[in-house]
Amino acid sequence: MGIKKRLEEEYDYEVVDEFIDHFDIMTEVMEPTIIALDASFVEKERIDELFRIFHNIKSATSYLKIERIYLLAELAEEEMERIRSNPASVDENVIDWLLLVSDQMRKWYKELMADEDLTPIDPKILNLPEY
Repeated sequence: MGIKKRLEEEYDYEVVDEFIDHFDIMTEVMEPTIIALDASFVEKERIDELFRIFHNIKSATSYLKIERIYLLAELAEEEMERIRSNPASVDENVIDWLLLVSDQMRKWYKELMADEDLTPIDPKILNLPEY
């Protein structure tokens, strides 16, 4: 039994379906928003949008007890909070790290849809960008 089946057994179908739909949307929006940070002038709205995406994923996965996704969303949210306080810290290393996070989230979405177990986090993500 994969993660999707477990969620459907433990929670109301509508809750699971809504989470999957929102997780899809958030992981789709994540990459273009990150790439848009790669400009000479970083817009605070994009930083705030990424913060909200990670916060929403963290909240939903906390409720659904999807620990692996929750932990990465929490880490990404904390990094976005640091970036919010210092937007000038956005550089190539930060962008690359955020893209790794985005790729991992999208991979987990696909595994969720295929009703597979979630793969471990890419260890490269644990190398946080330095500010």
